Amino acid sequence: MKRVLICQALITAIGYVALLFFAAPNHADSFLWGSLTIFISFALMGLGYGLIFQKKLVALAISLIVFKYAILGIIIFTLVKLDWFSSIAFAVGVASFIVSAIYYAISEALREEREDGGRSTPPV
Repeated sequence: MKRVLICQALITAIGYVALLFFAAPNHADSFLWGSLTIFISFALMGLGYGLIFQKKLVALAISLIVFKYAILGIIIFTLVKLDWFSSIAFAVGVASFIVSAIYYAISEALREEREDGGRSTPPV
């Protein structure tokens, strides 16, 4: 999980700086808010589910999910009403997590291949 969040932080920084140079500042700010929203959401989800699995509290898991999406809904609703907000740049910021997920999938596949010694099938 740490590798995914580090990758997401790098993508957020690179995307924000790139948009500052190549687009309007409001697009860069909207991208930053989208990327930070998904970053904070997944960071808190990782912390919350870590606590849930350690103590096996189902009620905590359900309340975490319900309150997390309620708070995200309020944040997004508040952002949409702002004059400088660009919904497309925000959506691209949220979608930037896909790059982090692909990075994680590739790095895990390569790690398993190294641990397996390059064998794709078990020896007979």
